[in-house]
Amino acid sequence: MREAAGVLVPLQNAERTIRTLRKLKLIDETLQFTRTREGLIIPLIHEPAPEELTAIREQCGNLTAQRTWFEESKRNPRDLKEALQSKIPAESISMLPTSFDVIGDVAIVELPEGLSQYGSMIGAGILSLNPRIRLVLKKMSETSGRFRTRQFQAIAGPGTTETLYTEFSCRYHLDVAKVYFNPRLSHERMRVAQQVQPGERVLDMFAGVGPYSILIAKKQPEAEVHSIDVNPDAYRYLTENVFLNKVADRVIPMLGDARDLVETNLRGKATRVIMNLPAEAWKFVDVAVDALSEQGGVLHYYTFASRMDRIEDLMNTFRSAVESQRRKVPEFKFCRPIREVAPNRVQIAIDAQVKR
Repeated sequence: MREAAGVLVPLQNAERTIRTLRKLKLIDETLQFTRTREGLIIPLIHEPAPEELTAIREQCGNLTAQRTWFEESKRNPRDLKEALQSKIPAESISMLPTSFDVIGDVAIVELPEGLSQYGSMIGAGILSLNPRIRLVLKKMSETSGRFRTRQFQAIAGPGTTETLYTEFSCRYHLDVAKVYFNPRLSHERMRVAQQVQPGERVLDMFAGVGPYSILIAKKQPEAEVHSIDVNPDAYRYLTENVFLNKVADRVIPMLGDARDLVETNLRGKATRVIMNLPAEAWKFVDVAVDALSEQGGVLHYYTFASRMDRIEDLMNTFRSAVESQRRKVPEFKFCRPIREVAPNRVQIAIDAQVKR
């Protein structure tokens, strides 16, 4: 039970009053309505001001403001704002994130500075939204470093940052604090995997824990995939995930720098190269070209750009980089933004046919 502000309305006016109060975002959805002999008592998120009561009465007829003890709502809140509307100041509600990432049973949220003091409440609110979430982490840094990791702070829930994530029937064991993984690229991974043909030799230059490689192997069992990552933790999980998904006969994990491994083992062997390192992929265009067979193949190249950048300029920059390696780009099969990474900043995917 919890005491809160409310309004008592006759039952014949209840439906119209509820619609009005919901439009005004005044109903406390974490509490249950209370029915009495006099009518229905609707819980509110705050004491209504006199002018609010006057406006509501004009639309809904007679009602009475009163404080009442309400039962807690038994259903899960619909969103984070509803979960926290009676627990943090109203001026902070508008600052709450509208989305967060869920990887397995771990939720990852980015909070503005003004909400830092409410971290544990926000974490508890996220747990209340989804009973499958075990741990809530707050982002404490950007992705950085050679291993593409970031710092987190646990704000709710028990246990470690290790989890098991499922995507398109593929399972990935990983530690979100030790490896790079982005669940928002799931449809992009499927888009690429669906292009692979029987007999292809694919090079995944920055494979992480294997979401491109393993999905390709599942979708196209007659393809061979070499999967490289320089992060020892990512390589360990990649190797485990290859066996977990029963694709060890066609996915070959490799630990090391892509440039070194192409030079020593993979030069001229690939028909398709995936370059999912958007911050630095431009540094490896020469390596990707060297990995392609004499007949050429497809490069899946990723980069970051401003929304103001022209797609034609990005394609021309990529074409020039390939031509500097004495290859040609006769066709761009795909070139467009695939996700927003920050205000006015997007990730661009480029699929390019490359030949002699």
